[in-house]
Amino acid sequence: MSFEHLCTHNDRNGNPRRLFVLCIGNRRVASWDEGYRGYKCVPACLQELAAAAGWKEVPPSCYFELRRNLPSPDDETLEACVMINGLLSV
Repeated sequence: MSFEHLCTHNDRNGNPRRLFVLCIGNRRVASWDEGYRGYKCVPACLQELAAAAGWKEVPPSCYFELRRNLPSPDDETLEACVMINGLLSV
């Protein structure tokens, strides 16, 4: 399990467009829009992994596709899914 920190250029008002994307193996399974919160936009149980993520520039189309198509589960939902699937000990 790892994170990608995907970034594209800021919008026309100067707001950042960056995502933390959770990957399990080679599969992207969830994303969180960073906004101005940095790695703290992801659930607390995953913040250490997100803080260590490598930064990668992507085109705006990739940013919008991932933001639209991947879920952004809250802490409680994520922990329940992780426990059910046995992917991480929380």
